[in-house]
Amino acid sequence: MENFIKKDFFVKIRYHLELKDEKAPSWFSEPVEAGFILGREPVPKIIEDAVTGKKEGEEIEVVIPPESAYGPHLSYLIKEVDIKDLKHPEKIKVGEWYEEINKYGSRISFKVLEVDGDKIKADFNHPAAGKTVIMKIKILEARPATSFEIFSAEFRACSCERG
Repeated sequence: MENFIKKDFFVKIRYHLELKDEKAPSWFSEPVEAGFILGREPVPKIIEDAVTGKKEGEEIEVVIPPESAYGPHLSYLIKEVDIKDLKHPEKIKVGEWYEEINKYGSRISFKVLEVDGDKIKADFNHPAAGKTVIMKIKILEARPATSFEIFSAEFRACSCERG
């Protein structure tokens, strides 16, 4: 009997993201594994819709338009940066992503648009802002969830806390 995914199925997937027609930073495309009970746990609708009716072992490609992914590209996030303020100016390459941990312990990341002397034109938008994202999903496991798994999912979803 084929196990086509439907509500109350345990589903385990591996997915990664790509940008249509553009190279993304390596961290953006790192594969991620996730397991969930379909219809019982908070999973993005686009993933629920993609796996419903499919079966274990299938590979799915989902095209996500910019407005449903990371939103528009915002021009005010293009800034000028002084090269002398960076820890690793030797890593600056036009068209590539630069990142470092700043003196406050936060990660900064930007795409180098151009270099003019000691100034950099940097784009601080998310790499996928204004772009079409392609999500590639592989269904690693799909089976009817056990009663215990369903109960556990419902319990997590209710966010029960003592007052």
